[in-house]
Amino acid sequence: MFQLPNLAEMTDLEAVRWYTSEFLWLSRERKLDSEYGKALLEWKKQMNERLEQSRKEWW
Repeated sequence: MFQLPNLAEMTDLEAVRWYTSEFLWLSRERKLDSEYGKALLEWKKQMNERLEQSRKEWW
């Protein structure tokens, strides 16, 4: 299992920056279909849900 950061302990900006750096690294390594890449995709889905909720609360 992969140890991905806890979204609850990150700001929205920190989460987006971390995800972007990991995605770019996996893309360069051509490992987006790896187990880590799949775990990262699930983490991104959770991040997107949180960002959407933040947007709704802010507006």
